[in-house]
Amino acid sequence: MALTYTKMEGNSRGFYALTTTLAVFAFIGFICFMITYIEGHQVLGSSNAIPWGMPIIIAIYLIGLSAGLHILAFLIHILGRKEWKSVIRMAVFMAIILIFGAMVSIALDLGRPEKFWRLFMLFYMNNMGSMFAINAIFYSCYFASASIYLMALLANKEKLSKIMGMVAFCWAMATHGGTGAIFGLISTRATFFSGLKPFEFILAALTSSLALLVVVIVLIVKITGRQIKDDLVISLGRFVAAFLCGLILLIWIGNLTHGYMADREALTFLLAGPFSFLFWGFQVLLGEVIPLVILFHPKTGKTVNGVVAASILIVVGVFFERLNLIIPGLAYPQHYFPGEIEGIYGAVGSFPITPVEFFLSLGIFALLALIYILGLKNLELLPVGENVE
Repeated sequence: MALTYTKMEGNSRGFYALTTTLAVFAFIGFICFMITYIEGHQVLGSSNAIPWGMPIIIAIYLIGLSAGLHILAFLIHILGRKEWKSVIRMAVFMAIILIFGAMVSIALDLGRPEKFWRLFMLFYMNNMGSMFAINAIFYSCYFASASIYLMALLANKEKLSKIMGMVAFCWAMATHGGTGAIFGLISTRATFFSGLKPFEFILAALTSSLALLVVVIVLIVKITGRQIKDDLVISLGRFVAAFLCGLILLIWIGNLTHGYMADREALTFLLAGPFSFLFWGFQVLLGEVIPLVILFHPKTGKTVNGVVAASILIVVGVFFERLNLIIPGLAYPQHYFPGEIEGIYGAVGSFPITPVEFFLSLGIFALLALIYILGLKNLELLPVGENVE
């Protein structure tokens, strides 16, 4: 029997309180953006030494979540397991919202965001030998193919859904692999430069997106007063654990490769420098070790609460993996010439989180959450019935 879907009612006081709160934070974020637009990026924590700040960190994080969700949605479609198919629409819609958020974050990082259209003037205003220009193609085509895929799902067009699912899958792989290539091809930054970066980004996307999907599914089920079968969450948790193991292996292979090189100071800076507490505390301990203990424990790994707790930690941990890639990677000074270099280009960069940047970042996440909740209310994304199987 074919699955049927419905909208979320969204008539309770809690719903209106949640949407109002998110709208307020989104508006505060917009005010912070206007401050940066008028005053300039000096109100943010970024500088000439560390030119990429929270908007770029959020952008590559959201791109990974979006691409991972689309890859997972297509794999679920192909595998044909009924207990997973009920979440496909929620996953695809979330993927579209997240890639939209990534493009918004990139636009907010521009000094003149109203000129974003120049990014898409391919072969005319862009250097098509640059991964940044190539990624403009990936992002736009991915957003378009994902939107068509969702429309096919909403219209119950099975054949078109499979075709567009394959197209969106390919663009998702290219999009996030291309994002990883942006970093992996920067040879002047030791912790960036690696042929493994595109694959590391894709695996991080699969890990974090599946973890996010688990959290969102359980939250929606609780909010809408439905029941969810433990087997669905636990089976998804096994895949989260497998992806996380693969991601950890790939990250440490890359780090060991950089450690083997004669010029290993940048890696030492990451592991033992002023930002090392972010790496060991948030990425390794919070995002890797504790989730693995929870997921592989014979008791907690077989409970919904255990899988959800581990998934939340993984979502947070992958965010800090992105942060640790950019901030320490840029903070360590490049050696343009032998000897000491005076000025900011010879000193270790600093990155204070300013109130404007904090609330701008919070506003981005609030806006995406608000759009997603309103989508659940106005689109047929939830499986019909009291149970999510």
